Amino acid sequence: MKVTVIISAYKNCQALRHCLYAYSQQTRLPDQIIIAEDDESRDIADLVRSKVMDGVQVTHVTQPDKGFGKCKINNVAISHAIGDLLIFTDADCIPRNDYVGTHEKMSRRGTFLAGGSHINIPQDFHQNNDIDALIENQGLFDYAFLSHIPGFKKNRLRLTRNRLAARILDVLTQRSVFPGSSSSAFRQDVLAVGGFDESMGYGAEDINLGIRLNNIGIKGRRIRYSLCYVHLDHARGYVDSKVVASNKQHNKMVRKSNQVFPRASSLV
Repeated sequence: MKVTVIISAYKNCQALRHCLYAYSQQTRLPDQIIIAEDDESRDIADLVRSKVMDGVQVTHVTQPDKGFGKCKINNVAISHAIGDLLIFTDADCIPRNDYVGTHEKMSRRGTFLAGGSHINIPQDFHQNNDIDALIENQGLFDYAFLSHIPGFKKNRLRLTRNRLAARILDVLTQRSVFPGSSSSAFRQDVLAVGGFDESMGYGAEDINLGIRLNNIGIKGRRIRYSLCYVHLDHARGYVDSKVVASNKQHNKMVRKSNQVFPRASSLV
């Protein structure tokens, strides 16, 4: 099975640099990485051109910055994907070295996989320390190390490498949602529902895809303990509470009406 990782990026070149380095350190390398940039940044273009990973096809798709367009550029990325399994994530999300392999091993037909909530690395720390070195030695995913960082608050169980403990905890925390920062689905299933809804702004727009997958019988499996990644925390000045509320209301309607296709998508 081929695996494509789709990384959403927007004006976060340094975070993307760390993210791509983490994917180069995977025990199971992806077959393809697509950087889906909601902008046309020269810095990110130069970064992508400089990245060469043996056996990994690295693709960069862009669009002009006309406001929040993550759903639209993700659909473009999906159209360029060669993988049977698509992993969706963000440029500021740094995967542990077993991340891609875990997605592949735990994927099952008729389901999609969803990671948990963010394990946040405080901004003051990640901007002033050698994050690539911590990715290489995996200290960035070690509770004993992270617990000494001011502002770090997660429970040690979120970072367990004990596979049996992680699987048990996964079962106890099930929730059929599709977080765009850490989810995977089979490409044929994503295409069957028309991909992301390009009419939606920021806030629960990724959950919308999961609901429509549910509506064709694709169930979500939340594996928040087995799928480990950390998030390079940052300010969120782009959040519009009215747009978030509107998206959530629309999602309720989509679930209730068993709607399958999005209001707008280049994949339909």
